[in-house]
This record gives sequence, C-alpha cells and structure tokens, in this order.
Amino acid sequence: NNIVFFGGAGTSTESGIPDFRGKDGLYSRKYKGYDPEEILHIDFFLQNRKIFNEFLEEKMNFKNIKPNKGHLALVKLEQMGKLKAVITQNIDNLHQDAGSINVLELHGNISHFYCLACGKKEPKNFRCDCGGITRPPVTLYGENLDEEVTELAITAIKKADTLIVAGTSLTVYPAAYYIQYFKGRNLVIINADETKYDQYATLVIRDSFAQVMDYAVNKLK
Repeated sequence: NNIVFFGGAGTSTESGIPDFRGKDGLYSRKYKGYDPEEILHIDFFLQNRKIFNEFLEEKMNFKNIKPNKGHLALVKLEQMGKLKAVITQNIDNLHQDAGSINVLELHGNISHFYCLACGKKEPKNFRCDCGGITRPPVTLYGENLDEEVTELAITAIKKADTLIVAGTSLTVYPAAYYIQYFKGRNLVIINADETKYDQYATLVIRDSFAQVMDYAVNKLK
C-alpha cells in the first residue's frame, strides 16, 4: 500500500528511446568527433553550445515518443492509491505524458528550454529577446542534482513498504545510492541484466518492464 517506483533508461527503451550505455546506446559512438558524455558536460555546454544544441536536437529529441504500457500501468497503480511516487533518472517526460502525478526527476527534464537570464520558457530551443543563454532544465555532468528533489526521493524511499526498481543497472551515482535508504519489506527488481542489488531483492524479474508492469497491475483489478 506504500509503493515507490525507481526507474532508469530501460523503462523508456520500449517506447523507442535508446539507452545510454548499452551496445547500441547513445554513448556507443562519437558525435562530430566528441564523446557524448563530453558533450553533455556543463563545461562543454558553456564553451560549445552550437554542437551541444545540435546533439540534443539530433540525438535526444523525444517529441514524437509515446509512453509504453509500463508507464500507463504506473498511472493506474497511482490512481489506486498504492503508488506514492515515481522516481526517475530519465529526462524524457514520459511518466508525466502518461498521466503520473507525483514524479520526481533526479536529472531534470528535456521537454522545454528556459533562459538563464530572465527565466522565459519555450517548448524548444530559442533565441531569447533579452540576450540570455538558453538551456534545458537537465542536470549535466559536472553539476549537482537538485537538492529538493533528491530529499523528496530519499524520503519517499524511506517510507515505502515496497520498492520497484526497473530499467536500471544501478551503477550511476549518486542516484543509485538512494536504494540503500530502503528499509521496507519488498524490493522488486525488473531489469534485463544483473544488478549489484539482486542479492538483496525479494523478487528479480529479467523481463520487459512494460509487459511485467502491465500484467501485474491488470491482475490487481
């Protein structure tokens, strides 16, 4: 009755978004001579915004991507009053598009851009009238996570009786560290590959996030 969901890139791959560190993931090949992880660093953004923006437009444009059955299942679970929070490492806005209300985005969101000088927002990158620099509200390498969001995420995990972890190898820190705050009864891991937390889990399912969540939630009806 107090479930928290913690998801990573694998929850969005079934919607057509490539993961980051997989064989054919976003980080598997260079872009205009640069490693993607280098492009997504705050220093690169400040020094070479042209290539940074081109990379986002070509490789991280999620405008036509739709939520999958897993996202929709989480909405149903929230509507039942059982799911208290969705904590995500993703920046694609798919949980909100599906209809989830309490979504905590550890790494921000790429669904819009804003001006650092005046705060103006637009659905896509723009040249601000005030002359300020624009960027998406995402956490880049070299930047700290939002403290308020991380505190809310940790509090939710601490209170949960069941924690469902899906689509993440739990290797990206500091986000993966938050799992250690869970003291509830049921740790469920849904992931194609092994994670270092498998040995502590109540249940490990090596299968599709979308199919598993859809099946499980529909069984509750």
